[in-house]
Amino acid sequence: MKQLSRFLGTLPQQTKLPQFSIRQARSLQTQAAIYTETGDPQAVVRVVERHLPDVPDSNQVLVKMLAAPVNPSDLNQIEGTYPVKGTFGNLATNGDTLFAAVGGNEGVGEVIGVGDGVHGLQVGDWVVPQRAGQFGTWCTHTMANANSLSVVPADWRSGLDPLDVACLKVNPCTAYRLLKDFALLSPGDYVIQNGANSGVGRAVIQLARHWGIRTINVVRERLQLDQLRQELMSLGADIVVSDKQLATDDVKQQLKSLDAPVRLGFNCVGGRATLQMTKFISAGGTLVSYGGMSRQPVTMPTSLLLFKDISACGFWMNRWYNHSFASSKLDNEKHQMWREILGLIQQKKFATQPLVTSNWHSQMDIVKAQEAVSGAVTWGAGSKHAFVFTQ
Repeated sequence: MKQLSRFLGTLPQQTKLPQFSIRQARSLQTQAAIYTETGDPQAVVRVVERHLPDVPDSNQVLVKMLAAPVNPSDLNQIEGTYPVKGTFGNLATNGDTLFAAVGGNEGVGEVIGVGDGVHGLQVGDWVVPQRAGQFGTWCTHTMANANSLSVVPADWRSGLDPLDVACLKVNPCTAYRLLKDFALLSPGDYVIQNGANSGVGRAVIQLARHWGIRTINVVRERLQLDQLRQELMSLGADIVVSDKQLATDDVKQQLKSLDAPVRLGFNCVGGRATLQMTKFISAGGTLVSYGGMSRQPVTMPTSLLLFKDISACGFWMNRWYNHSFASSKLDNEKHQMWREILGLIQQKKFATQPLVTSNWHSQMDIVKAQEAVSGAVTWGAGSKHAFVFTQ
Protein backbone atom coordinates (compact mmCIF):
# COMPACT_ATOMS: atom_id res chain seq x y z
CA MET A 1 0.00 0.00 0.00
CA LYS A 2 2.91 2.33 0.83
CA GLN A 3 4.48 1.54 -2.54
CA LEU A 4 1.22 2.34 -4.28
CA SER A 5 1.01 5.66 -2.40
CA ARG A 6 4.53 6.57 -3.40
CA PHE A 7 3.72 5.67 -6.99
CA LEU A 8 0.63 7.80 -7.05
CA GLY A 9 2.55 10.65 -5.52
CA THR A 10 4.91 10.68 -8.46
CA LEU A 11 2.12 11.24 -10.98
CA PRO A 12 1.72 14.77 -12.31
CA GLN A 13 -1.04 16.86 -10.74
CA GLN A 14 -4.38 16.42 -12.45
CA THR A 15 -4.90 19.06 -15.09
CA LYS A 16 -8.01 21.13 -14.44
CA LEU A 17 -10.66 20.80 -17.10
CA PRO A 18 -11.79 24.04 -18.73
CA GLN A 19 -14.89 25.47 -17.09
CA PHE A 20 -17.94 25.85 -19.34
CA SER A 21 -20.67 27.93 -17.73
CA ILE A 22 -24.09 28.92 -18.94
CA ARG A 23 -24.16 32.59 -19.89
CA GLN A 24 -25.61 34.62 -17.10
CA ALA A 25 -28.60 36.75 -17.94
CA ARG A 26 -27.70 40.33 -18.66
CA SER A 27 -29.89 43.32 -18.04
CA LEU A 28 -31.94 44.65 -20.94
CA GLN A 29 -32.89 48.31 -20.74
CA THR A 30 -36.58 48.82 -21.56
CA GLN A 31 -39.35 51.36 -21.04
CA ALA A 32 -42.98 50.93 -20.06
CA ALA A 33 -46.08 53.08 -19.51
CA ILE A 34 -47.31 52.15 -16.04
CA TYR A 35 -49.84 53.20 -13.43
CA THR A 36 -49.69 52.53 -9.69
CA GLU A 37 -53.31 53.49 -9.06
CA THR A 38 -56.46 53.83 -11.13
CA GLY A 39 -57.68 57.25 -12.19
CA ASP A 40 -57.52 59.76 -15.03
CA PRO A 41 -55.04 58.28 -17.55
CA GLN A 42 -53.50 61.72 -18.06
CA ALA A 43 -52.75 61.92 -14.35
CA VAL A 44 -51.75 58.36 -13.41
CA VAL A 45 -49.91 56.94 -16.44
CA ARG A 46 -46.17 57.56 -16.51
CA VAL A 47 -43.23 56.16 -18.40
CA VAL A 48 -40.46 54.44 -16.45
CA GLU A 49 -37.23 52.73 -17.37
CA ARG A 50 -36.95 49.17 -16.20
CA HIS A 51 -34.49 46.33 -16.58
CA LEU A 52 -35.43 42.87 -17.82
CA PRO A 53 -33.11 39.86 -18.01
CA ASP A 54 -32.28 38.98 -21.61
CA VAL A 55 -32.54 35.25 -20.81
CA PRO A 56 -36.12 34.18 -19.99
CA ASP A 57 -36.89 31.90 -17.06
CA SER A 58 -38.47 28.51 -17.58
CA ASN A 59 -41.76 28.66 -19.53
CA GLN A 60 -41.30 32.35 -20.22
CA VAL A 61 -40.73 34.28 -23.44
CA LEU A 62 -38.97 37.59 -23.99
CA VAL A 63 -40.92 39.73 -26.43
CA LYS A 64 -39.94 42.91 -28.25
CA MET A 65 -43.14 44.84 -28.85
CA LEU A 66 -43.73 45.97 -32.44
CA ALA A 67 -46.98 47.95 -32.18
CA ALA A 68 -49.87 48.51 -29.78
CA PRO A 69 -53.05 50.59 -30.13
CA VAL A 70 -54.69 52.74 -27.47
CA ASN A 71 -58.28 51.49 -27.20
CA PRO A 72 -61.11 53.11 -25.20
CA SER A 73 -61.25 49.92 -23.11
CA ASP A 74 -57.58 50.46 -22.18
CA LEU A 75 -58.42 53.90 -20.83
CA ASN A 76 -61.48 52.53 -19.01
CA GLN A 77 -59.22 49.92 -17.42
CA ILE A 78 -56.82 52.60 -16.17
CA GLU A 79 -59.79 54.54 -14.80
CA GLY A 80 -60.87 51.41 -12.95
CA THR A 81 -64.25 51.17 -14.70
CA TYR A 82 -63.54 48.24 -17.04
CA PRO A 83 -64.54 44.69 -15.96
CA VAL A 84 -61.05 43.35 -16.74
CA LYS A 85 -58.60 44.85 -14.29
CA GLY A 86 -54.95 45.60 -14.99
CA THR A 87 -52.37 43.07 -13.82
CA PHE A 88 -50.58 44.67 -10.88
CA GLY A 89 -47.30 43.28 -9.62
CA ASN A 90 -43.81 44.21 -8.47
CA LEU A 91 -42.06 46.04 -11.29
CA ALA A 92 -38.33 46.79 -11.02
CA THR A 93 -37.45 50.24 -12.30
CA ASN A 94 -34.15 52.08 -12.16
CA GLY A 95 -33.41 52.16 -8.46
CA ASP A 96 -36.88 51.29 -7.21
CA THR A 97 -39.53 48.58 -7.17
CA LEU A 98 -43.11 49.65 -7.78
CA PHE A 99 -46.37 47.80 -7.38
CA ALA A 100 -47.80 48.75 -10.75
CA ALA A 101 -49.55 47.65 -13.94
CA VAL A 102 -48.41 48.24 -17.51
CA GLY A 103 -51.09 49.80 -19.72
CA GLY A 104 -52.54 48.32 -22.89
CA ASN A 105 -54.23 45.02 -23.74
CA GLU A 106 -53.81 44.69 -27.49
CA GLY A 107 -50.69 44.61 -29.63
CA VAL A 108 -48.17 42.46 -31.45
CA GLY A 109 -44.61 41.62 -30.53
CA GLU A 110 -41.70 39.56 -31.81
CA VAL A 111 -40.20 36.74 -29.76
CA ILE A 112 -36.51 37.43 -29.11
CA GLY A 113 -35.86 34.90 -26.35
CA VAL A 114 -37.36 31.55 -25.30
CA GLY A 115 -36.98 29.90 -21.90
CA ASP A 116 -36.65 26.22 -21.08
CA GLY A 117 -39.81 24.17 -21.34
CA VAL A 118 -41.44 26.41 -23.94
CA HIS A 119 -43.09 24.58 -26.82
CA GLY A 120 -44.70 26.00 -29.95
CA LEU A 121 -42.86 29.34 -29.79
CA GLN A 122 -39.52 30.27 -31.30
CA VAL A 123 -37.39 33.32 -31.87
CA GLY A 124 -38.80 35.42 -34.69
CA ASP A 125 -42.46 34.51 -34.12
CA TRP A 126 -45.01 37.30 -34.02
CA VAL A 127 -47.29 36.92 -31.02
CA VAL A 128 -50.41 38.58 -29.58
CA PRO A 129 -51.83 38.38 -26.03
CA GLN A 130 -54.37 35.60 -25.63
CA ARG A 131 -56.50 37.47 -23.08
CA ALA A 132 -56.97 41.04 -21.94
CA GLY A 133 -55.35 41.83 -18.60
CA GLN A 134 -52.63 39.17 -18.71
CA PHE A 135 -49.84 41.67 -19.32
CA GLY A 136 -49.51 45.23 -20.57
CA THR A 137 -48.58 45.98 -24.17
CA TRP A 138 -47.52 49.63 -23.80
CA CYS A 139 -43.85 48.81 -23.37
CA THR A 140 -40.80 48.37 -25.55
CA HIS A 141 -40.22 44.82 -24.24
CA THR A 142 -42.04 42.39 -21.97
CA MET A 143 -41.40 39.05 -20.29
CA ALA A 144 -44.54 36.93 -20.62
CA ASN A 145 -45.63 33.42 -19.77
CA ALA A 146 -45.59 31.33 -22.93
CA ASN A 147 -49.18 30.17 -22.38
CA SER A 148 -50.40 33.78 -22.43
CA LEU A 149 -49.44 34.23 -26.10
CA SER A 150 -50.88 33.22 -29.45
CA VAL A 151 -48.70 32.94 -32.55
CA VAL A 152 -49.68 34.69 -35.76
CA PRO A 153 -48.30 32.35 -38.45
CA ALA A 154 -45.83 33.90 -40.86
CA ASP A 155 -47.96 33.27 -43.95
CA TRP A 156 -50.98 34.98 -42.34
CA ARG A 157 -49.01 38.17 -41.77
CA SER A 158 -46.76 38.10 -44.82
CA GLY A 159 -46.34 41.60 -46.24
CA LEU A 160 -48.38 43.25 -43.48
CA ASP A 161 -47.44 46.20 -41.31
CA PRO A 162 -47.19 45.36 -37.58
CA LEU A 163 -50.04 47.83 -36.95
CA ASP A 164 -52.36 45.68 -39.07
CA VAL A 165 -51.73 42.74 -36.76
CA ALA A 166 -51.63 44.83 -33.59
CA CYS A 167 -55.21 46.03 -34.20
CA LEU A 168 -56.59 42.63 -35.25
CA LYS A 169 -58.10 41.16 -32.10
CA VAL A 170 -60.58 43.80 -30.93
CA ASN A 171 -62.28 45.94 -33.59
CA PRO A 172 -62.20 43.79 -36.76
CA CYS A 173 -63.03 40.64 -34.80
CA THR A 174 -65.91 42.35 -32.99
CA ALA A 175 -67.34 43.37 -36.36
CA TYR A 176 -66.83 39.84 -37.70
CA ARG A 177 -68.76 38.26 -34.82
CA LEU A 178 -71.53 40.88 -34.94
CA LEU A 179 -72.20 39.99 -38.57
CA LYS A 180 -71.81 36.22 -38.12
CA ASP A 181 -73.43 35.32 -34.80
CA PHE A 182 -76.77 37.11 -34.40
CA ALA A 183 -78.74 36.54 -37.60
CA LEU A 184 -78.63 34.46 -40.74
CA LEU A 185 -77.90 37.27 -43.18
CA SER A 186 -78.44 36.88 -46.90
CA PRO A 187 -76.76 38.94 -49.63
CA GLY A 188 -78.75 42.14 -50.06
CA ASP A 189 -79.98 42.29 -46.45
CA TYR A 190 -79.33 45.45 -44.45
CA VAL A 191 -77.78 46.13 -41.06
CA ILE A 192 -77.93 49.51 -39.33
CA GLN A 193 -75.30 50.81 -36.94
CA ASN A 194 -74.37 53.91 -34.96
CA GLY A 195 -70.78 54.95 -34.31
CA ALA A 196 -70.19 53.99 -37.92
CA ASN A 197 -66.87 55.85 -38.15
CA SER A 198 -65.42 53.97 -35.16
CA GLY A 199 -62.97 51.12 -35.57
CA VAL A 200 -65.74 48.53 -35.27
CA GLY A 201 -68.06 50.56 -37.50
CA ARG A 202 -65.52 50.78 -40.32
CA ALA A 203 -64.82 47.07 -40.01
CA VAL A 204 -68.56 46.27 -40.20
CA ILE A 205 -68.82 48.29 -43.42
CA GLN A 206 -65.92 46.50 -45.08
CA LEU A 207 -66.77 42.96 -43.99
CA ALA A 208 -70.44 43.47 -44.89
CA ARG A 209 -69.46 44.64 -48.36
CA HIS A 210 -67.24 41.57 -48.77
CA TRP A 211 -70.18 39.29 -47.88
CA GLY A 212 -72.78 41.19 -49.92
CA ILE A 213 -74.57 42.74 -46.92
CA ARG A 214 -75.70 46.37 -47.17
CA THR A 215 -75.12 48.88 -44.36
CA ILE A 216 -76.98 51.92 -43.01
CA ASN A 217 -74.48 53.99 -41.07
CA VAL A 218 -75.29 56.63 -38.47
CA VAL A 219 -72.64 59.12 -37.31
CA ARG A 220 -72.73 62.18 -35.08
CA GLU A 221 -73.71 65.46 -36.68
CA ARG A 222 -70.54 67.45 -37.58
CA LEU A 223 -69.24 70.20 -39.82
CA GLN A 224 -67.30 67.81 -42.08
CA LEU A 225 -70.21 65.40 -42.54
CA ASP A 226 -69.94 65.28 -46.35
CA GLN A 227 -66.24 64.47 -46.13
CA LEU A 228 -66.87 61.67 -43.62
CA ARG A 229 -69.74 60.35 -45.74
CA GLN A 230 -67.46 60.07 -48.77
CA GLU A 231 -64.80 58.35 -46.68
CA LEU A 232 -67.24 55.71 -45.41
CA MET A 233 -68.78 55.27 -48.86
CA SER A 234 -65.31 54.57 -50.23
CA LEU A 235 -65.05 51.70 -47.72
CA GLY A 236 -68.32 50.24 -49.00
CA ALA A 237 -71.08 51.97 -47.00
CA ASP A 238 -74.46 52.08 -48.72
CA ILE A 239 -76.20 54.81 -46.69
CA VAL A 240 -74.54 57.34 -44.36
CA VAL A 241 -76.62 59.78 -42.30
CA SER A 242 -76.08 61.82 -39.16
CA ASP A 243 -78.03 61.22 -35.97
CA LYS A 244 -79.77 64.55 -36.62
CA GLN A 245 -80.74 63.54 -40.17
CA LEU A 246 -82.11 60.21 -38.90
CA ALA A 247 -85.01 62.12 -37.34
CA THR A 248 -85.99 63.91 -40.57
CA ASP A 249 -88.97 62.88 -42.68
CA ASP A 250 -86.87 62.40 -45.81
CA VAL A 251 -84.53 59.89 -44.19
CA LYS A 252 -87.39 58.16 -42.38
CA GLN A 253 -89.16 57.66 -45.70
CA GLN A 254 -85.97 56.44 -47.38
CA LEU A 255 -85.33 53.80 -44.72
CA LYS A 256 -88.94 52.66 -44.58
CA SER A 257 -88.97 52.02 -48.34
CA LEU A 258 -85.89 49.79 -48.54
CA ASP A 259 -86.17 46.73 -50.79
CA ALA A 260 -84.81 44.29 -48.16
CA PRO A 261 -85.12 43.83 -44.38
CA VAL A 262 -82.91 45.47 -41.77
CA ARG A 263 -82.17 42.35 -39.76
CA LEU A 264 -79.63 43.71 -37.28
CA GLY A 265 -78.77 46.90 -35.43
CA PHE A 266 -75.34 47.46 -33.86
CA ASN A 267 -75.11 49.92 -30.97
CA CYS A 268 -72.01 51.41 -29.36
CA VAL A 269 -73.57 54.70 -28.22
CA GLY A 270 -76.64 54.15 -26.06
CA GLY A 271 -79.25 56.69 -25.03
CA ARG A 272 -81.83 58.31 -27.28
CA ALA A 273 -79.68 57.92 -30.41
CA THR A 274 -79.93 54.15 -30.08
CA LEU A 275 -83.70 54.19 -29.60
CA GLN A 276 -84.02 56.31 -32.73
CA MET A 277 -81.96 53.81 -34.71
CA THR A 278 -83.77 50.75 -33.33
CA LYS A 279 -87.07 51.92 -34.82
CA PHE A 280 -85.70 51.12 -38.28
CA ILE A 281 -84.89 47.47 -37.51
CA SER A 282 -87.34 45.20 -39.29
CA ALA A 283 -89.84 43.01 -37.44
CA GLY A 284 -88.14 40.04 -35.81
CA GLY A 285 -84.73 41.74 -35.94
CA THR A 286 -82.15 42.11 -33.20
CA LEU A 287 -80.37 45.04 -31.57
CA VAL A 288 -76.86 44.10 -30.42
CA SER A 289 -75.04 46.47 -28.04
CA TYR A 290 -71.26 46.19 -27.89
CA GLY A 291 -70.45 49.55 -26.32
CA GLY A 292 -71.93 52.58 -24.61
CA MET A 293 -69.91 55.68 -25.41
CA SER A 294 -72.63 58.08 -24.22
CA ARG A 295 -72.78 56.23 -20.87
CA GLN A 296 -76.56 56.44 -21.14
CA PRO A 297 -78.81 53.38 -20.87
CA VAL A 298 -80.37 51.59 -23.80
CA THR A 299 -84.16 51.93 -23.65
CA MET A 300 -86.78 50.30 -25.85
CA PRO A 301 -90.52 51.05 -25.88
CA THR A 302 -92.89 48.15 -25.29
CA SER A 303 -94.32 48.56 -28.80
CA LEU A 304 -91.01 47.48 -30.38
CA LEU A 305 -90.95 44.39 -28.19
CA LEU A 306 -94.59 43.42 -28.63
CA PHE A 307 -95.57 44.45 -32.13
CA LYS A 308 -92.23 44.22 -33.97
CA ASP A 309 -90.74 41.40 -31.88
CA ILE A 310 -87.40 43.21 -31.66
CA SER A 311 -84.96 41.47 -29.36
CA ALA A 312 -81.99 43.08 -27.64
CA CYS A 313 -78.76 41.53 -26.43
CA GLY A 314 -75.16 42.42 -25.69
CA PHE A 315 -71.82 41.29 -27.07
CA TRP A 316 -68.35 41.53 -25.52
CA MET A 317 -65.41 40.31 -27.61
CA ASN A 318 -63.36 39.54 -24.52
CA ARG A 319 -66.04 37.12 -23.26
CA TRP A 320 -66.10 35.40 -26.66
CA TYR A 321 -62.33 34.89 -26.50
CA ASN A 322 -62.61 33.46 -22.98
CA HIS A 323 -65.21 30.96 -24.20
CA SER A 324 -62.96 30.01 -27.11
CA PHE A 325 -60.30 28.63 -24.76
CA ALA A 326 -62.76 26.03 -23.49
CA SER A 327 -64.21 25.10 -26.88
CA SER A 328 -62.27 23.51 -29.72
CA LYS A 329 -65.02 24.61 -32.11
CA LEU A 330 -64.70 28.27 -31.10
CA ASP A 331 -60.91 28.01 -31.06
CA ASN A 332 -60.99 26.84 -34.67
CA GLU A 333 -63.41 29.65 -35.50
CA LYS A 334 -61.04 32.14 -33.89
CA HIS A 335 -58.15 31.09 -36.09
CA GLN A 336 -60.36 31.03 -39.18
CA MET A 337 -61.52 34.57 -38.31
CA TRP A 338 -57.96 35.86 -37.87
CA ARG A 339 -56.80 34.18 -41.07
CA GLU A 340 -59.72 35.58 -43.07
CA ILE A 341 -59.34 39.16 -41.82
CA LEU A 342 -55.58 39.20 -42.31
CA GLY A 343 -56.08 37.69 -45.75
CA LEU A 344 -58.42 40.53 -46.71
CA ILE A 345 -55.82 43.03 -45.53
CA GLN A 346 -53.18 41.27 -47.63
CA GLN A 347 -55.50 41.51 -50.64
CA LYS A 348 -56.08 45.24 -49.98
CA LYS A 349 -59.78 44.53 -49.40
CA PHE A 350 -59.78 45.67 -45.77
CA ALA A 351 -58.18 48.70 -44.12
CA THR A 352 -57.74 49.22 -40.40
CA GLN A 353 -58.97 52.39 -38.73
CA PRO A 354 -56.84 55.50 -39.38
CA LEU A 355 -54.36 55.91 -36.54
CA VAL A 356 -52.14 58.64 -35.16
CA THR A 357 -48.86 56.83 -34.46
CA SER A 358 -46.24 57.64 -31.86
CA ASN A 359 -42.76 56.19 -32.39
CA TRP A 360 -41.20 54.80 -29.23
CA HIS A 361 -37.93 52.98 -28.56
CA SER A 362 -36.14 51.80 -25.43
CA GLN A 363 -33.34 54.38 -25.71
CA MET A 364 -35.75 57.30 -26.09
CA ASP A 365 -35.39 60.24 -23.74
CA ILE A 366 -37.83 59.55 -20.91
CA VAL A 367 -39.37 63.03 -21.18
CA LYS A 368 -40.11 62.56 -24.88
CA ALA A 369 -41.53 59.11 -24.22
CA GLN A 370 -43.79 60.58 -21.55
CA GLU A 371 -44.99 63.27 -23.96
CA ALA A 372 -45.85 60.63 -26.56
CA VAL A 373 -47.78 58.53 -24.06
CA SER A 374 -49.61 61.50 -22.56
CA GLY A 375 -50.75 62.59 -26.01
CA ALA A 376 -52.01 59.12 -26.83
CA VAL A 377 -54.10 58.56 -23.68
CA THR A 378 -56.15 61.76 -23.96
CA TRP A 379 -59.92 61.28 -24.04
CA GLY A 380 -61.83 63.21 -26.68
CA ALA A 381 -58.86 63.78 -28.96
CA GLY A 382 -61.02 62.91 -31.97
CA SER A 383 -58.56 60.33 -33.28
CA LYS A 384 -57.22 56.95 -32.28
CA HIS A 385 -53.58 56.56 -31.30
CA ALA A 386 -51.12 53.71 -31.47
CA PHE A 387 -47.53 53.13 -30.45
CA VAL A 388 -44.97 51.86 -32.98
CA PHE A 389 -41.91 50.47 -31.25
CA THR A 390 -38.77 51.16 -33.27
CA GLN A 391 -35.18 50.07 -32.80
